[in-house]
Amino acid sequence: MSPDPKSQKSKHAPRAFTPDDPKVVMLETEAAEPERASFAPENTPPARVPAIDSVSRGLKWGGILLGAAASLAALGAGIWLDSLITGLVLRQDWIGWLALGLLGLAAFAALMIGLREVWALFRLRRLGRLRQDAESAERHEDKTLARRVSADLMNLYRSRANMAWGRSRLGEHERNLMDARETLILAERELISPLDADARAVLAAAAKRVSVLTVVSPAAVLDMAVVAAQNLRMLRRIATVYGARPGALGLFRLGRMVVAHIVLTGGLSLGDDLIQPLLGHRLVAKLSARLGEGLFNGALTARIGLAAIDVCRPLPFIEAKQPRLREVLADIALGAKVKI
Repeated sequence: MSPDPKSQKSKHAPRAFTPDDPKVVMLETEAAEPERASFAPENTPPARVPAIDSVSRGLKWGGILLGAAASLAALGAGIWLDSLITGLVLRQDWIGWLALGLLGLAAFAALMIGLREVWALFRLRRLGRLRQDAESAERHEDKTLARRVSADLMNLYRSRANMAWGRSRLGEHERNLMDARETLILAERELISPLDADARAVLAAAAKRVSVLTVVSPAAVLDMAVVAAQNLRMLRRIATVYGARPGALGLFRLGRMVVAHIVLTGGLSLGDDLIQPLLGHRLVAKLSARLGEGLFNGALTARIGLAAIDVCRPLPFIEAKQPRLREVLADIALGAKVKI
């Protein structure tokens, strides 16, 4: 027999009550709360992921191979030189004495080349020290340091006859100046500004030459070799203009300084100074891809030359206007004849 639906409905029907009703008994039950994702950091730190540099790379077999090969070559050269000298000493005829004389001459020439390289590195470092002293004198208004920089500049260029007039004017008017900045401006005007003109002429000639050689070059490999040679020649000539005269080691150091300067100043990025002139030649580049490559290589050569001028210049640009790439490219575009 099934229960009465009315009684079941009344039994489970909802009823109203108040919390303070004594007939109501509240059962204390803990409702299970749903699990929530915890975003709090765990007590235990996560496993450390090793950095790339800290990963053990094992033995460097390439370095071991190169080191062993270089050591073997040096050992062989030493044994050959020892046997050669011993054989020449044992010979009593004129051939042995002639060979000994040639060996001594070669050793003396190598010594002189080494001394010249050291002297070139010293002169290049001297230019950098002069620039640092000039910047410090201008920043701190140090008149004594500014006059010392001026004296060092006159001493650096004392052997150049074409700068005798500038040296005399600097020595004549320097004592009348009471300001460090004015002293540096006078030194820049009388000594460095003529050198800036010469360096800019070297830069423009190199950029023109690179542009033309890129156009007439028959192969890409030859093109790269010619451009590299012309850039190295330009760096050497610009450094010589300012008094450095670098050799092989000095040229290598100068190249590193120029690259570092370009990286720090962001000079290889195609900024407004480089993009706008090149966009003016886009029609020419469409007519000939080689002309476009020549213009681009010439522009990059000019940028490298400007960095070399800024690195080799013994004074910062105080009164003189620093050359812009746009101006140099305009001079290159206006040049009608290039002497290669």
